[in-house]
Amino acid sequence: MEYEEDLKKLESNVEKMLSSLDSAQGDKVKLQADIARLELDKKELEEQIKRLKEEKKSIHQRVSGLLGSIEKWEKSATLEPGSLSSANVIGKEPAEPVQGVLIGN
Repeated sequence: MEYEEDLKKLESNVEKMLSSLDSAQGDKVKLQADIARLELDKKELEEQIKRLKEEKKSIHQRVSGLLGSIEKWEKSATLEPGSLSSANVIGKEPAEPVQGVLIGN
């Protein structure tokens, strides 16, 4: 009977350890699910980054094309710097500034 108390302690310790193992396995399953979800999020974000980089490249090319067109137009324009105002182009003196009143609500 002297071993009875030791056996009860051993049984209690084994039960506590098994309970801890069950808890740890549950945590492991949750963590694996979190990892899978995060990997999916990472993949989606990488795809979004790829799309945004492609969009940025396309926009850059289009803007560069527009700038090139503007530069080409500037080189081909034969107008004098002072002849760009609308009054000078149609042969009139510049008109007096128009003053008006804004009516608001």
